[in-house]
Amino acid sequence: MPPRVLVVGVSGPSSSGKSTLTRLMRDVLPRATTTPPRRALILYEDDFYKPEVDIPVVDGVQDWDCPEAIDYAGLRAAVAHVRACGTVSAAVEEQSKEDRNELGKPPLETAAARALATRILGDGAGAVLEETLVCLVDGFLLFNDPELVKLLDVKLLLRAPYAKLKQRREARNGYATIEGFWVDPPGYFDDIVWPGYVRAHRDLFVGGDMDGPLAPAAVDAGIQVPPELDMTMAGLLEWALAAVIAALA
Repeated sequence: MPPRVLVVGVSGPSSSGKSTLTRLMRDVLPRATTTPPRRALILYEDDFYKPEVDIPVVDGVQDWDCPEAIDYAGLRAAVAHVRACGTVSAAVEEQSKEDRNELGKPPLETAAARALATRILGDGAGAVLEETLVCLVDGFLLFNDPELVKLLDVKLLLRAPYAKLKQRREARNGYATIEGFWVDPPGYFDDIVWPGYVRAHRDLFVGGDMDGPLAPAAVDAGIQVPPELDMTMAGLLEWALAAVIAALA
């Protein structure tokens, strides 16, 4: 019988630290009672892009950063499978390529992350988590599909200053895709990535201010943002683990 499953959505703009945070959480959460034992597992939204021929084109350039590029039905089915079975389906695990994308030197070493997690979780929460499989869903457009939002027990939205996001994205060599490898053309962040993220998320913030407070409807939907705009990875991990503990209470 599968363990209790807690589905945690970790969203935010490109290069905001989502994948680093989810991988750290996967490494530090207590083991769940599955066979074989797993602390937590990750579903990557980027494993659910539509085929390259179906990616929208803007001014002659593919737009990988819009909701229309994502196979939400496939992602919803993957989340439902984890919730029902306590495992990632064989088909999804076989096609996943996101762990092949290097994130560079982590801003928080695993040993330090585990020490922080031990302090934050404590004996009580740790015991509950040992009987809970945490399914981390990592994606920059998680909150643009209402049916997917309903499947998320915890909804975290990372943020970072525009200049830092741009610098991080433009420092990347490229991305492994299911069908090949993608390298951003010049100006891609300013022309495609950031404008698309704003269009898809402006309704979540008061006055469309991406650095401002969440709109009441977003708060009512359970979306949470970090208490500060530019937090360290240690701060983000502490905040995210506290949200997991609150969801288990």
